[in-house]
Amino acid sequence: MKSNYNPFLKRLEVEYEFQDGNGKISRKNAAEILAKELNKQVDKIIPVYLEGSFGIKGLKGLFYVYDDVNLAKMHVKKYLWLRMLSKEERKKVYDEMRKKKVEKK
Repeated sequence: MKSNYNPFLKRLEVEYEFQDGNGKISRKNAAEILAKELNKQVDKIIPVYLEGSFGIKGLKGLFYVYDDVNLAKMHVKKYLWLRMLSKEERKKVYDEMRKKKVEKK
C-alpha cells in the first residue's frame, strides 16, 4: 500500500493491491476492505480505478480518502459516485436526471 496526503485537496490518495482479487472484487467491496484497514467510514472512500492484468491474480486500485464527505462531493466527479451504487439505485438516479432534462425543455 502506498499513500500520499494531498494538502491542497485535503485528501489521502492510496494505491492498494489486492492479492487474488482480479475479477472477484467490486468497487464497493474494495472500498469496504480499505475502510477496515484504514479505520475509516466507507462513504469517505472513493475508488477511482481498479486495474487487473491478464495472467496476474492481483488487482491494483487507486482510492481517494476524504475526511469530509461534503468536500469529497465538491472535488469528485458525479460518475465516480454513481459507480458505487447498485444497478437499481443507479437506474433511479439516471431516471431522475432524465426527468429533470425533460422538465427544463
